[in-house]
Amino acid sequence: MKEERSSGGVVIRRGGSGWQVLLIRDMNGSWTFPKGLIEKGELPEQTAVREISEEVGIGDLTLVKKLSPIVYWYRRNGRIKKTVLYFLFTANSDKPLKPQKEEGIQEAKWTPLHRAKTIVGYPKTNRSLLQETILSL
Repeated sequence: MKEERSSGGVVIRRGGSGWQVLLIRDMNGSWTFPKGLIEKGELPEQTAVREISEEVGIGDLTLVKKLSPIVYWYRRNGRIKKTVLYFLFTANSDKPLKPQKEEGIQEAKWTPLHRAKTIVGYPKTNRSLLQETILSL
């Protein structure tokens, strides 16, 4: 059995009507959070910041807290156990989002936090991250 470790971020900011969360539409067409594989010598927090910057073009972030890790299994040339370490960040700028199309990211947007639960993909994992985020505010 192969194992993978990734890191990602749930990014929030204050919007006109309250808190907003950053969502990306991935190659499967699902709304989710930026994440990627942890590179050799990289701390998980560094990976999360790097992936957010690469996938949507924002880098001025403040770490709020570590969120609960997500563990799931998927198949690609065999069964793979994936652990994703997530961190909650606040965005400190309102730069336009630039989805990394070459990585299959179709779109990126700020969504009202209260609405994100109804559109987020991978509900078994992502809804718990959103709930933990709400409880952290």
